[in-house]
Amino acid sequence: MKIKSIILVFIVPIFCFGNCRNEEEQRQSFIIRNNSDKEIIIINSFRSVVKDTSCFIQNMTKIEYQDFIYYRMIPPHSNKNFERARWGESMISHPNDTLYIGVFYRTDIDEMSCEEFEQAFPLKKEWKVTVADMEEDNWTLVYP
Repeated sequence: MKIKSIILVFIVPIFCFGNCRNEEEQRQSFIIRNNSDKEIIIINSFRSVVKDTSCFIQNMTKIEYQDFIYYRMIPPHSNKNFERARWGESMISHPNDTLYIGVFYRTDIDEMSCEEFEQAFPLKKEWKVTVADMEEDNWTLVYP
């Protein structure tokens, strides 16, 4: 009997590891589909993107900019999977979380000066999503 108990103590956690957690805690990513003819850049925030976004490119080094483009740009007519590891805490995982996701054209970010960007603020779309919204859309957002 003692041996069976010891075996259960070690075996049950192995089988339960990936399956015993709540599904909302397991959600590690979502997809954004770009159906447009332009490269888009995704910016996220727990507050409105309009309130949190300013000219962020001017202070980036070349390497930071390359990383920024690599992780946040979606080519025309393609999908990108945004994972929690890359977005840190800016991912919705709890029922009461709201995430704002903004879409900008890469050409606007690359070609506008900071003053032009802040004046025009060329936001093309902003999603305000909760866990329920994302579940309803199968964790996929589509632009446009």
